Amino acid sequence: MFGHTSFVRIAAVHLMQPIKGRMTRNYERPDWEPLIELAPEHVDDFMWMFELELENGVVLHAYKHWETRNYLHLDNAGRAFVYIWSERIAADDDGRYEQVDPEWLLQLVLDRERSASFVSRNVLSDYEKMRWARSASRHRVRRRAIREVIANCRLRFTEPPPEGAPAGTSERLVFVGDDECGRALEVMAVEAGNETLSVIHAMELRDRYRLDYEEAKRWQAAQ
Repeated sequence: MFGHTSFVRIAAVHLMQPIKGRMTRNYERPDWEPLIELAPEHVDDFMWMFELELENGVVLHAYKHWETRNYLHLDNAGRAFVYIWSERIAADDDGRYEQVDPEWLLQLVLDRERSASFVSRNVLSDYEKMRWARSASRHRVRRRAIREVIANCRLRFTEPPPEGAPAGTSERLVFVGDDECGRALEVMAVEAGNETLSVIHAMELRDRYRLDYEEAKRWQAAQ
């Protein structure tokens, strides 16, 4: 999933060091020209989301793909940028953006295999059993709360195994939702076979997923 989460770093396509940027107050005047120049055949597949300004004065327009939920950040000079997420950046600090190859980014954004899924049904119905890895209790989230999030998650997507994981390691299923007290949580699990779900991680929702989660809630409220 690529909303405001970080992109895989590929040195050949990254063209500059990350630079700070923040959203402007323009939420109602979309500019479609950058997207038309890059991908005229895909314009109808995107939403214009907001405008932001880098600290060097460059203005970017954020477009989100309807299906994959992935972002394009484009300026009027034909350049493309990605949001660089890091746990070291404070939640109230300006985001960092890095220039990349536009065609590479477009193909990444259109990749449906990396898309997120907005869900509104009981996901636990897909599994007969649940297992609990020791790591699932590291952040002291109760099993009841984890079940609540998985059963009624608002956002579900997959992530690849962490870098350096042994060959054959399963991809992670990420569930984002509220527990019974209304606290937003993120839960990670892997499919363990025989319709079994093994929970490996649970904690309060981090900033890396928050924007996509807020959008999922807005999308469901509009249905």
